[in-house]
Amino acid sequence: MKPVLKQLAAWLVVILGMAGLAGGLGLYKHREIQAAQIAAAASPEPVEAVDTAAVRRGAWSLSARAIGTVVAKKQLEIRNELAGSVSEIGFQSGAIVDQGQLLVQFDVRQERASLAATEAEAQLAKQTLDRRIGLTSSPAFSPQEVDRARAESAAATARARSLEVAIEKKRIVAPFKARVGITDLQPGAYLEAGTLIGRLQGIDDDAFVDFSLPQDSAAALHPGSTVTISGAAIPGGSATAKIAAVDDSIDSSNRAVRFRAVAAGLGQALRPGTFLDVVAEISKPHDAVFVPLTAVRRSPDGQHVFVIVDDQGKMRAKQRGVETGVVQDDEIVIEKGLVADEIIAASGSFKLRDGLAVQVDPPKQPSAATGVN
Repeated sequence: MKPVLKQLAAWLVVILGMAGLAGGLGLYKHREIQAAQIAAAASPEPVEAVDTAAVRRGAWSLSARAIGTVVAKKQLEIRNELAGSVSEIGFQSGAIVDQGQLLVQFDVRQERASLAATEAEAQLAKQTLDRRIGLTSSPAFSPQEVDRARAESAAATARARSLEVAIEKKRIVAPFKARVGITDLQPGAYLEAGTLIGRLQGIDDDAFVDFSLPQDSAAALHPGSTVTISGAAIPGGSATAKIAAVDDSIDSSNRAVRFRAVAAGLGQALRPGTFLDVVAEISKPHDAVFVPLTAVRRSPDGQHVFVIVDDQGKMRAKQRGVETGVVQDDEIVIEKGLVADEIIAASGSFKLRDGLAVQVDPPKQPSAATGVN
């Protein structure tokens, strides 16, 4: 029996030792947890700093956006109607020319010589006609001779007039005040008939802006409607233009309708060919509420924002699901989930979670704008 008792005693010692060790460890862990709880209670609650914004009530209208092209009110290509050698150039590339200013003078020495000879022939034919008519009472009078002299005089006068017209056509002048394009034309060059000499872009107080819209959007616009144009070349960044004309048919390649709007007072600022952003309202304004785009967060459960509420003297973020609509500039329409004047987290909302304490700045009021689809 003694060996058995010794064995039991040994196991009892081991068990008591293990129990003591477990108890010591448990006591140590308990005290450690208590210390952590005390430290947590003593430390301040985590707070995140965010910018806030007030939910804004406003109006938006369905709009269509297009790329517009500036077109001069007057523009044309200068081409010579008659072939010849250039004797004088009256403009420089890129310069502004006044109405009636010489552009190109062709060599007309041969035409002037021919004109002098033809004028002499016409003068002689006129004298001959006068003599024939003066013989009316003479026995030598012949009506046929008078008719022939009259025809010869008319033909000579017509030839002289034809040469005068040819000389006029070889002197090309600006039909209106305009800016001339770049050209490499030099005196002495021989130009075949129809050669492009240069392009003229009229200088006016106003300018045209051409743009196209899909046929569904175009149905809401008509002459007299206004559109908003924007671009770096416009003083102030944006302006309004009034539609002056609508094309007579829909483009069969893209089913779009072409419009021409007049940008009043911008003819000097907008160079022809400049691209502009065109926004046209195609529906009546609707009431809605708006929040900054940065306020809307997305998660597997859908879209949400963080509403800032006062919870027993502390400002906290409360997550709230929302339904969004169209985007306008840096704002988005909230179809459901918010009401006007509620305070929400804007910049910095990505740091938040439901119930988190926040430090907020005074809410920012977004500026009103027109919605764009």
